[in-house]
Amino acid sequence: MAEHGWTRRAALALGAAALAGRSAAALATPAPADVLVLGAGIAGLHAARMLQGAGLQVTVLEASARVGGRCWTGADVPGRPEFGAAEVGFGYGRVRGNAAELGVELYEPGTGGPSLMGGSAAALSVYGQPAANRPWATSPLNRLAPNERALLPLQLYGRYIGARSPLVELTDWLKPEFAALDNMSLRTYLQQQGASDEALRLFNVNVTARNLDEANALDTLRKTNYYRWEAKAGRTSKVRGGTSALTDAMAASLQRPVQLRRIVHRIETGPHGVAVHCQDGSTHRARACISTIPLSVLRGVRVEGTGGVQVPAQQRQAWRAIRYGQLLQVFMEANAPFWERDGMAPELWSDGPIERVLPLRAEGSVHHQFVAFINGEATDALDRLPHAAVGEFVLRELARLRPATAGAVRVTHVHNWTTQPFARGHVASFAPGDIGRYEALLARPVGALYFAGEHCAKLHAGLEAACESAEAAAMRVLEDVGPG
Repeated sequence: MAEHGWTRRAALALGAAALAGRSAAALATPAPADVLVLGAGIAGLHAARMLQGAGLQVTVLEASARVGGRCWTGADVPGRPEFGAAEVGFGYGRVRGNAAELGVELYEPGTGGPSLMGGSAAALSVYGQPAANRPWATSPLNRLAPNERALLPLQLYGRYIGARSPLVELTDWLKPEFAALDNMSLRTYLQQQGASDEALRLFNVNVTARNLDEANALDTLRKTNYYRWEAKAGRTSKVRGGTSALTDAMAASLQRPVQLRRIVHRIETGPHGVAVHCQDGSTHRARACISTIPLSVLRGVRVEGTGGVQVPAQQRQAWRAIRYGQLLQVFMEANAPFWERDGMAPELWSDGPIERVLPLRAEGSVHHQFVAFINGEATDALDRLPHAAVGEFVLRELARLRPATAGAVRVTHVHNWTTQPFARGHVASFAPGDIGRYEALLARPVGALYFAGEHCAKLHAGLEAACESAEAAAMRVLEDVGPG
């Protein structure tokens, strides 16, 4: 477990004196790096800060025009919504350690000011019918089994997964006695738990994988177990100014500025060094390299072994096979309280094409902010449309399901993780059998090439998982290369 702050061995590696370092201006023409880090998300930045603290010269290459990866705050969007990571768990010791070190404020949300996130049940729309202000348990559209009818669709998860998980320890998912769950789809697991066909249909709205058949039961239970542990540990926090404020501060703390728009297309890895070739014609060499490139993108990069190093075929297969969740978000602003007009909760849950409409706690906005949160195979039809057409579709469908929203809501931004060229999906998602086939390979070095990212973590999920894996990769580099 991580303490609040750096973990013990990370603290040993990170010397405060080394962090002071030379200014970025003094490194306008940098010397060859000891270590290259590919990707300036929180995993890459955490690894870079650790290695810099150990006295190594580190160069971070980032494909996009910004730092942060999935820490992405919509600074130009009303309410400054988060497109990706939004919360810092109480047990996120590494993340909190970076924030404390850099003077980035964390705060507990929901303390003061109006909130639409209260205890009211969501307005419900099923089978394409407009949401109605009537009890779900007695609704003629409620086709759940008799023992399920009293449960709202969102409560089915707690009944069949949250309350019945066989996992206790955070490492249980890696133990052989739970391997049978790895080979099981979430649909099969839910059927074994007694879920009705209608419950399975409604479940499919919330699944983070493409659908229930492609979701790994063990992976789902593992994440549920982790977030249950997090909930018991204490309250979550948010980053003042958005999660981008944290990754911006981490990037600014590096002696060498992050090199943006460096799109990697080929990596040569040998026993004693790497060469990274970018689309702009630049080549970067170092004694070691940590790749935090999402596997959805890495599979399009040529990774070649040199000097006797070979890339194992099964490792390449892992890069090709691991899937990433589809997530499309349409951010909206309400200029009138439509929920007061129709007498229902601000939130909408539906089994239709816009799935969920969630209220957001907004920063710096006098209006209420919302997001349509569409994931899995429901994004397929919308992925092919221009963002403007997606926004128009969501507004039309929302007005059909909740007529009170007509003219009261406007779209402020559309963000599609699947079509982001340097993400190509939201977060990694194991398919049935993938944990046994590939999990042990994801962080395995190939020559002088090391790997990190949320998908490489053993204990945590979310931002802390990214930092956990970054710490493990950095420590391995230090063991193999040595401190500066």
